[in-house]
Amino acid sequence: MAVREVPPEEYDDLDQKLEKELPLSICGLVHFRLMRRKHLLTEKMVLVDSWPDFSVLVILDRQLRETWLFSVCFCKGPEFASHLDTVFQFASRETSLPLSIVGCTSDDMDALINLHQSAKSCPYRRDYADAIIYTLPADNIVPITIPDGFKISELNGRHTEIVHKSWPFINSPEQWTNYQITHFPSVLIETEDGRPVAWEVQHEYGAVGALHVEQEYRRSKLGSIVTRTLAEKMTKDGQLVFALVRENNERSIAFHESNGYVRMPFKFSIMSYFGEAKE
Repeated sequence: MAVREVPPEEYDDLDQKLEKELPLSICGLVHFRLMRRKHLLTEKMVLVDSWPDFSVLVILDRQLRETWLFSVCFCKGPEFASHLDTVFQFASRETSLPLSIVGCTSDDMDALINLHQSAKSCPYRRDYADAIIYTLPADNIVPITIPDGFKISELNGRHTEIVHKSWPFINSPEQWTNYQITHFPSVLIETEDGRPVAWEVQHEYGAVGALHVEQEYRRSKLGSIVTRTLAEKMTKDGQLVFALVRENNERSIAFHESNGYVRMPFKFSIMSYFGEAKE
């Protein structure tokens, strides 16, 4: 198997092929389209296991940057785990490690881990509980009127510190938070005097997340207003809306289902690749 980098002149074909693989390809497709729309694919490697018919896709940073390094993937099924492993081995020669992985199902990741004889010899490690994938169809987006005393805007660089401190995965660098909110869609609710009280962003890998509502405003439906407003904004921009929710986060599961999100029949695993065994 020879790993191949997809050149820009074949991006239209790649887009069409990924769309045909929905919903399994939702993370890879949304990320690919977002990076293309933002003219950021020049900073990425778009790798496949074969062409024009591919079973594995990996999109990752071409060079080291001072943010969180991760790859967005698509795999047609667990039987192609060895192809995925080969692509990551190839990519490890071109980028920095460790590398976070998102976009493949838990079955794909189990098969990837099982390629290695023991936990000590495995270069892959699960980082979190598996994530349930929720999509939000356009017909399910029902706007809610914002209460008096608040206004809707969007995040910008001056909000980096407050957003970063509210994010539970505080081990990610602050530069990554700044990169998210200055490059990708977001919604911010402020008081009339400009105090940020609720927000959500679209992550670089395509999913919406980092939803936060300040404690004293959590019974004002601001979370639902933020997530529906961001979804409406993305839909008008031609994007597919999806969220990753940890399977042990019952509160978040209930929130997304009450706001029209539809659960997909598979889960994603978020993992790290170290290139060598991680003790």
